[in-house]
This record gives sequence, structure tokens and C-alpha cells, in this order.
Amino acid sequence: MICQAVLQYIHEEHAVDRLSEVVRGRKAVLIHGEQALKSSRQYLPELPKLLFSGHCTDQQVAELTERCASYDIIIALGGGSVIDTAKQVAFKLNRPLIVIPTLVSNCAPWTPLSVMYDERGQYLRFDTIPVVIEALLLDHRILAASPYDYFVAGLVDTLAKWYEARALSGATSDNPVVETALRMAEHCKQLILQTPISPKQFQEYPVSIQHLVETVIPLAGSVGGFGDEATRGAIGHGVHNALSPFPSTHRILHGSKVGYGLLIQELLLDETASYTELRQYLIENKQPTTSTALGLTEAERADLAQRIGQEPLCQLIATDWSEATVLSALIKNDREAVLIS
Repeated sequence: MICQAVLQYIHEEHAVDRLSEVVRGRKAVLIHGEQALKSSRQYLPELPKLLFSGHCTDQQVAELTERCASYDIIIALGGGSVIDTAKQVAFKLNRPLIVIPTLVSNCAPWTPLSVMYDERGQYLRFDTIPVVIEALLLDHRILAASPYDYFVAGLVDTLAKWYEARALSGATSDNPVVETALRMAEHCKQLILQTPISPKQFQEYPVSIQHLVETVIPLAGSVGGFGDEATRGAIGHGVHNALSPFPSTHRILHGSKVGYGLLIQELLLDETASYTELRQYLIENKQPTTSTALGLTEAERADLAQRIGQEPLCQLIATDWSEATVLSALIKNDREAVLIS
């Protein structure tokens, strides 16, 4: 099944100036994060506003659905959690959605799914929904001023498209649609690994950075849209989900935790060359690569090993999921850091 959500994609310097044109006089409401509004208010027309805070939860979706019922169109302004929540609201109300990302952190602005959490921020599930994103507006001014660390984490989350798709479906596929998704995922990886980045470059927002932003959002989002379950999350995201109960990891960005999960995936699958390549990229870009960097104690590391083996996304891959084997991979990965230093 091919499942995409976005009807109109606009990536330009003054993209948000097109908002009134896209809304076309309909009664619209803006669901936004607090910081997202601060960073973008000067570019936005006057609109009714509803503040989002916390996580994408069933409770917050229900509350916002009730408050948005009288509007013709929903506008989401913010990062992945805001956008995932707004997608649920738009779907439940059968309303079109306009998305304005204020972070380059993941492919949520493109995908027809929402990642759901509980009130404590623990992962619950992801819902695939037939939401219509009528327009996606990527504004150079907003994105170039967004936090650089979210951009790096978004690139790492995009690297997962290739590593996890390859783990699920192999390096190639006889199915032409899945093959398209695999080649797209591989292209994302190659572009990310080959393109130099820095905070200064990101703020200047040259064409090379614009291409990376498009790699994180529309290209990465399209991988799952074409490949569906054959190219969606595997061990990297499974490890991320297994980390969610540990308080020390809540301060760490989604993509950064996925990057750690990819290291564990490559060790478990004996992908030595990919492990080395990935680890080098993570170290160069100051990403956490060990359980210690994630703030875990030895006891928590052992608990994590058990949780990883029970994660549904991990179990999609046929390998030894015994606690001893997974813990051995976690320990080996931590020891690699000692050898490198």
C-alpha cells in the first residue's frame, strides 16, 4: 500500500506569506507550541490560537478535537508532537490540515501517522491515519533560526530510514514500490553522510542545507509512504521506545536516541562496516553513543536489555532476543567508546 498525506508542498524563503492564499477565507485555527509561536509570530496573520504542551496523548487529542470542532481547517505550528496531535484532530473532525514546521527534527510534517505517548512521555503506539495535509509550508526564515541540535537529531533519525529498511527488507527488493523506497532511503543516507554541516551553515541556509532539510522531511517521509511496513521502524526505533521509561533519557532528542538504537541494531545484526560508519558520524556530530551518555546506570542498562527484547518493532527482525545477547551488545557498544577514547 502506498500512503502519502501532503497535497501541496512549498519550501521557499517566505513560505508562510502564502498562508492566507492557502486558507482561502476558511475559518482556521492554529494549534501551536509556546516556543513555536514566539519564533514565528512576526510572520503569521492573526488567527485563533490553541496552545499545545507536553506530549501527543489521547487525552490532549480529545481536548483539542472538542475545541476545534467549529473550525473549517486546522493549522499546526511546531515540532513533531504538535504536528502529530494536529493530524489526529484533523482526522477525527474530517478537516484538512496545514502544517508549518518550526523544527527540522523528523518527518512528522509529511507522514500520515502519529506517534502516541502517555502523560509521562512513555511511548504507547503509532497510529496510521488517512489524514489530508492540504499544504506543508517550509519557511527558510523560521527553519534557519531553529535549534541546530534538533536539525542534527533529525538527520540521524533520517539515517534510520536506510538502516532499518535494509534490516526489514534487505538491500534490494523484487517489489518495485519497495525498491523505490529502499533506493530513496539509501540516497538519504548518502546525502547526509556526504554533506558537511555546522551551526553557521545551518543559520545561513544555503542550497546544501535546504537539500538536507528536504531529506529530513519530504524524502524521509516518502520512504515509509512507499515502502509502508517493509521500510518503517525496526530495531533503531524499538530501542528508542524501550528507552522511554528511563527519566534520564527524557532530555535527549528523539533522533539522538534512535541513533543509539541504530548502533545496537548494527551490532546485533553483525553489520560491522555500517556500525563503524554510523558511529563515526554520531561522534563527529556530538550525539550520544553509549548507555552512560544516555544517563543509564548498570542496573538500568540490564533493564533496558530486557525491554529491547520485548519491543514489537525489534521483534520484526529475526535474531536472538534473549536478555543475555542484547545486554552483551549494549556492553560491547559501551566498550567501543573506551577503545576509541
